[in-house]
Amino acid sequence: MMTIPVVSETAFALAGGVFSEPWLLDAALATAVIETPIFWLCGYRRAAEWIWFFVVNIVSNLLLNEFLAETPRTFPYAAAVLWGEIVVVLLEYALCGYAVRKKGGKRLFRVLLLTNAVSFVAGIVYFLL
Repeated sequence: MMTIPVVSETAFALAGGVFSEPWLLDAALATAVIETPIFWLCGYRRAAEWIWFFVVNIVSNLLLNEFLAETPRTFPYAAAVLWGEIVVVLLEYALCGYAVRKKGGKRLFRVLLLTNAVSFVAGIVYFLL
């Protein structure tokens, strides 16, 4: 599997080998780097908002990719990805609600759908090239 060598083995060692694959940290950071500027451009410019989003994004991405890495090959992979993305959006919405009190609600949900859709498409393009 191709990875973006951003964090790689050093961060994996620092994480104590908690995750099944070292590339999970690379993918999480790459996703946060894609999604956080979109979140910021959508009006969430207070440091507390976008920093919280960055952290929540890394956590949710690690959880999603660990889930996908451990999903049995007998389970339809597309269904696992769809289920995982739905759970990620809901988790991010619940956790971002703490930092984004005044601009939450439907607007926050739409922005989270947008950020996740953009990174999802970027991931598809990356893995197809």
